[in-house]
Amino acid sequence: MSAPRKDLKTRILLDDGTALELRVLSGLLVDDVLIQGAKAEAYRVMTGKDVFPVTDRPLKDYLIRLGFVTE
Repeated sequence: MSAPRKDLKTRILLDDGTALELRVLSGLLVDDVLIQGAKAEAYRVMTGKDVFPVTDRPLKDYLIRLGFVTE
């Protein structure tokens, strides 16, 4: 059995008054990035603001191959 993952959540208020929830997980999984990316994409569609998680290039290539994000 693996050790439980650590989970930190906080709420950030942006200069324009928008509130964002920030969540940090230990032992990040690809599923975590996909879920957060889906939330970020929905937010981008609703508001026009891009808040997609910053990822390294190999992970972004993987998400592009899946058709989840574009270049």
